[in-house]
Amino acid sequence: MSEKKFDIYFEFNYSGLNLAAFSKASGKLEYYKEQTYKSYLDNYKELNFEKLDKLLDANILAIEKSTEEFVRDIYLIVETSNSTSIKLSVTKNNEGKKIIKEDVMYLVQDAKQQLLKFNQDLRIIHTIIENYVLDNIQYKFFPSEKKCNKFSIDILFICFPKDFLKSFERLFLNQQIYINQFVCLNYIKTFDFINKEQNTCECAKDIVQGVNKQEVVSIPKESKKKGFFEKLFLFFK
Repeated sequence: MSEKKFDIYFEFNYSGLNLAAFSKASGKLEYYKEQTYKSYLDNYKELNFEKLDKLLDANILAIEKSTEEFVRDIYLIVETSNSTSIKLSVTKNNEGKKIIKEDVMYLVQDAKQQLLKFNQDLRIIHTIIENYVLDNIQYKFFPSEKKCNKFSIDILFICFPKDFLKSFERLFLNQQIYINQFVCLNYIKTFDFINKEQNTCECAKDIVQGVNKQEVVSIPKESKKKGFFEKLFLFFK
């Protein structure tokens, strides 16, 4: 199988379907299309998945014709009222030692486990560390090489219902397409991007690539395999 030349983004919002193809070599936007589809919404709020197959067929063929390669995986941006934001604070007794990245990893994993234990119907889409707190002093970014007795982090989790995501996964599996990552459109709208002229797909690409240094970014499955610490802490760079 030949190596992929494009990263493909699909956006489902309340008024339309947007598609974008970015060159993997240059990162440049090579294809972009906006299409309204109000008739594919139930009560103009939630997608009717049964009616979307034909719409996807036509648009997938168009993007494959433009890029001259088959679409096998995508990044999916979704606007929905079903998104849930949950904030948690987790603490560690640091005993006067320097804080290290592994301490943060431990707290993030602890918070995730707590959230999912009591919200088994949700899947975490974005994990944002809002604050690092060392002995009651607050930092927005990781304060490396600092010592403290009490260390905590304030985390924002953005979640979607599992059933809602599975509906999208089934929709694209019918087209033999795998969803690499979901991106919350409402989250994109809250972020202050440097380039105000970017379309939503371009903004989502920036989010996926770690533009928000407070977000815990995961590495796509096609990337070179690395240790778990490295996967979790790309945002420290």
